Amino acid sequence: MGFVVLAAPQQAATASPQPANSAIAQANSNQSSQNRLPRAVARQVQRDLSQRLDIPRRNLEIVSFDRQTWPDSCLGLAAANERCATATVEGWRVELTNGQQNWVYRTDMTAQVIRLETNQNNDLLPEARDRLLQTIAQEESVSINSLRITEAQPRVWDGCMGIYAPDQACTRIAISGWQVIVAGEDQSWVYHLSEDGSRIVQNSTASGNLTPSFIPTDGGTPEPIDSAVVFRAVTSGGFAGIVSEVILTADGTIYRQVSQPSSPRPSDPVVESRLSPEQVEQFQQLLEDQRFPNLNGLRYITDVALADYPTTTFYAMGSRVEYIDLEQDNLPEALQEVVQAWNQF
Repeated sequence: MGFVVLAAPQQAATASPQPANSAIAQANSNQSSQNRLPRAVARQVQRDLSQRLDIPRRNLEIVSFDRQTWPDSCLGLAAANERCATATVEGWRVELTNGQQNWVYRTDMTAQVIRLETNQNNDLLPEARDRLLQTIAQEESVSINSLRITEAQPRVWDGCMGIYAPDQACTRIAISGWQVIVAGEDQSWVYHLSEDGSRIVQNSTASGNLTPSFIPTDGGTPEPIDSAVVFRAVTSGGFAGIVSEVILTADGTIYRQVSQPSSPRPSDPVVESRLSPEQVEQFQQLLEDQRFPNLNGLRYITDVALADYPTTTFYAMGSRVEYIDLEQDNLPEALQEVVQAWNQF
C-alpha cells in the first residue's frame, strides 16, 4: 500500500503569515546583535591597556566601536620586519578613554589578536619631538638632521620614568608620556619622555647599534611568568617550524619542551640539567645588574628574520625581549651579557 498524503485542514492552510513588521524587527535585531561589541573583546582591550599603561581597568571606558575588515593578519599595523599573512580579517575598531586621553585598538572578531593604534610620530607633541631630537644631538654629538624617530608608544611612567635600577625606590606617580625609538646613521637610542618633553631620560640599557622595534601585542598582554620560574627562553621560527622552550626554575632545574607542527601537542618536559643554589642566585644577580626590565617590550630583529631564521624570546623579572641570534654581536651590551650567561647552562 502506498503512502496517503492527507490534506491539511483549511484553517491551517489559510493561517495568516507572520506580520511583515515582525520579520523586519527580527532582522534588525539580528543585525544589531552582529554589530554589538562582544564583552570578551571589550574586556580584552581594557585589560591590555590597563596592564600596558598601569591604569586601573575601572578607569577605562569604551566610548565608541565599529566593525572593520582588516587587510592582513597584523590588522594593518605591521611592525618593522614583521611577517603578516595577506588575508582579510574581520574584526573591531575600539576607542577607549580614561577621561583625559583616548586610545584606539584594532582586534579580530574575538580579540585573539589585538593591536594598539599608535601612529607614533604624529601623536608626539611638536615641542616634545623637537626637545627629544635636540637632546640626542647634544648628548651624542650627532647632527640633528641624521636622526629619525622610527617608533613611539604612549606610556605612563613612575617617578623614575620607567628606568629600572637595582635597589632603586621609585615614587608611584603617574606621568603620561612616551617611549621613543630613534635611529641615527650607525646607532639607535631608546628614550623615555613626559608628554610635553619636559622630562627626557635615555634608556641606555636598550640603546645600541641595532635599531629595535616594539613587540606587537597579539591576544593581549602575555600571561605573567610563574613565580617558581626564574627564566624562560623560547626559540621559534625556522623552516621546520619547531618551537623549543627552556625554563629555569627557582630550585635550579632546567626543563626543555619541544613543539613540532606534525604533533598535536608539545613533548613532555625533560630535565636537561640542575644548577646549584649559588648558580641560580648568580644568574638572578646578573639579570638585575644588566637591568633586564629596561629591555621589556622590545625586539631586536632584522630583515634576516624574514628568511625564517629562528628568533628567541627571553622572559624574566616580569619582562620580555626578542632577538635574532645572527645579530648577537650587535645587540645592546646588557642583552649580550644575558645571552652569553644563559648559553653556558
